[in-house]
Amino acid sequence: MVYLKKIVNGEDFNYRTFGTDIEEHLTAVLIKLFKEGGFIKSGKDYIVAPDKNYFPDLELKTKPPLAIEFKSGNSSQYRKGKWVTVKNSENDMGTLNKWPLKIAKFGGENIYYIFVFYNFNDKIKDVLNVEIAPFFKFIGLSSSKVLKYREKDGNLRPKDFKIEPPIKTLKQFEELFIKTVVYRSKRIIKKHQSIIKEAFKKP
Repeated sequence: MVYLKKIVNGEDFNYRTFGTDIEEHLTAVLIKLFKEGGFIKSGKDYIVAPDKNYFPDLELKTKPPLAIEFKSGNSSQYRKGKWVTVKNSENDMGTLNKWPLKIAKFGGENIYYIFVFYNFNDKIKDVLNVEIAPFFKFIGLSSSKVLKYREKDGNLRPKDFKIEPPIKTLKQFEELFIKTVVYRSKRIIKKHQSIIKEAFKKP
């Protein structure tokens, strides 16, 4: 975190793009640490994501391979002409239909998120915390006790900034994952049935 604070103080970051701009710095420091630890000996030992759609952001070619994703959240948001404090950044945490493929490739215990929590507004630019943990510890739960997700595309959503992880283990995530897929499917079917009924009512 001290490293990131130095970077923030030394460069002119924009609150809109800080989350993506900081990724190259995180990648550089991780590669340096892995080289020092002997995990990276050549360019064949790791892969840096070529674009934002590639998963993961950094892959370490160990056995088994290690997937590292960068996430970030701003505790300040500009709404209706003023800055307000928020409790969740509503990041894209991966879609329901793609998580089984990711886990099949890397194993659920080998996918880690590095989550940078920061506070950027018109007066402050500060890195609040940096957390490293298995991906499932950053995912939120909805009021319906399923994984928090966006209805239209099944994108999972994070937990609130200051609460303890509601999901403690991979097994718990996998059980909730199945429950969430079924829950969302039922909601979609019900919505489509309602649309069809309304269509048949029209003359």
